[in-house]
Amino acid sequence: MRHRAGWRPDERARWTFSGGLGRPRSLQASPPMMSSFQCEPEGLAAWNLISLPSPLTHSPKIKMKRNKKKSFAKQRQHSLSHKVHLTNIRGLHSNLVAVHHHLETEKPALLFLSETQIRCPSDVSYLSYPGFTLEHNFKPRAGVCMYARDDICYRRLRNLEDSRFSTLWTLVDTGLDKIIYACVYRSHSGDQETSGLTQHLSEAADAAQQRYPTAQLVLLGDFNAHHQEWLFPYQCTDHAGREMRKLAIALDLTQLVQGATRVPDVDTHTANCLDLLLTTDPDRYSVSICSPIGSSDHCLVKSVSVYSPPDPSPRGTRRVWRYKSADWDGLRSFFACYPWQPTCFSSEDASSCADAVADVLRRGMEYYIPFSDVKMSDQARPWFGAECDRADALKHAAYRAWSDARICKASDVAQKKKAFNRAAKSCKKVLRRSRFDHISRIGNKLASYPAGSKAFWSLAKSVESNFCRPSLPPLLRPDGSLAHTAEEKANLFASLFAESSRLDSGGARPPVSPDVCETIQDLSAYWSRRGNAPGPPSSGKGEGGAKQNENIY
Repeated sequence: MRHRAGWRPDERARWTFSGGLGRPRSLQASPPMMSSFQCEPEGLAAWNLISLPSPLTHSPKIKMKRNKKKSFAKQRQHSLSHKVHLTNIRGLHSNLVAVHHHLETEKPALLFLSETQIRCPSDVSYLSYPGFTLEHNFKPRAGVCMYARDDICYRRLRNLEDSRFSTLWTLVDTGLDKIIYACVYRSHSGDQETSGLTQHLSEAADAAQQRYPTAQLVLLGDFNAHHQEWLFPYQCTDHAGREMRKLAIALDLTQLVQGATRVPDVDTHTANCLDLLLTTDPDRYSVSICSPIGSSDHCLVKSVSVYSPPDPSPRGTRRVWRYKSADWDGLRSFFACYPWQPTCFSSEDASSCADAVADVLRRGMEYYIPFSDVKMSDQARPWFGAECDRADALKHAAYRAWSDARICKASDVAQKKKAFNRAAKSCKKVLRRSRFDHISRIGNKLASYPAGSKAFWSLAKSVESNFCRPSLPPLLRPDGSLAHTAEEKANLFASLFAESSRLDSGGARPPVSPDVCETIQDLSAYWSRRGNAPGPPSSGKGEGGAKQNENIY
């Protein structure tokens, strides 16, 4: 059952958003010279306090939709990364800033956290982070949660969860295949509770595979298990280790984590592999172990699919036009006075003429409409500065030095362990201070603007938009598949509305609409068939005739 998946750095899948682009400076070009523009980092520092999404006209998704040669499934597979991270956070409250920092910098597709150690609050919005959706199963001394990136299509499988255990089941649909993730946290409980947990996982996995027979199965989390022949460091076996190995054999799962994941608090303690990742498709993933997040005593486990697509991050620059500041009168005069005949009939090829006309239109826009060429950055880091970068790098370096010394059984393991603890605490303080300074800068900037001014509301809406998710989540079709695109969701809504709107006639004939007199001729013909002609409502014979004429009129 032992499977060692080698980690190759070149197989890492990266995903970054192009949000947080700085406010471009307007530029007025004067004919006939072309002028270039380059954004300077100093000019973007103030505007980069808020991570804003890219304008819709420049979104890379629009480019993908215009490419009709690729199917939608391939487009979706290309846009999704396959980075799934796992760790025992040992208290989400105390490490919330570090978790948000990890989401901001790494942008994993899924981040699973175990041992959150919080009660389920009435409002979990303070735990959320822009660009990610939080799914949770919180418990006071246990609990698990998941941060899913907004472009990931997933569905929570609550019917497979049991309130007695800290589990979270999720179905992820990449467009080409389905993956079932089960995040588990097993506390240091007795043998009876452990047997009940393994039985629940076995029954839930069977139900999930029966419902989705083609889906892959991935069990991951902190199992607190030891097995002499199966789990690192291969020294002892307990009841949890035996139960977990039986479960892996029954479900045909392979364990991919082959190193110590818990950082011991005492130097004499042994570093064990407690965080496991078991899957039915082991050849698909490559697993690595990194330094812990925040003050956690468990390492971060990163799994990357070896079939990950290339990095779809936007490169180069994009041009932003300032239409509100355009000189429309000058543009009209330019187009009116331009010699169009040589341009429109410059060649017998219609495509060449169209390109020539397009060049003239673009030239006129560059003359009379201010524009900016903005560099498309790889990542938006509104609060993660150079100081945080240095502190994070020092923490990773200290962890790597301690890990290598522990593996080699060097004499200075204790000193390097203390150096790692100092670096981890220092990194946590730096991240917390940087986040606080970022929030303070936003508050001071809002306070400096006049209340109700355009600048005030622009910044306020930008802040508010970071915590909104306007997109409609994927919808479940009757056949079990998921509707991803707007067209598929609209068609699904239409079909459901049509099904729910049908009337049961019970075999009765539909009602016949009465004759409607739309013109004077129709009204005359109607009275001719009745054998009398109407008069004004007041001249009817008696009260009944007046009411009848009034109704007809």
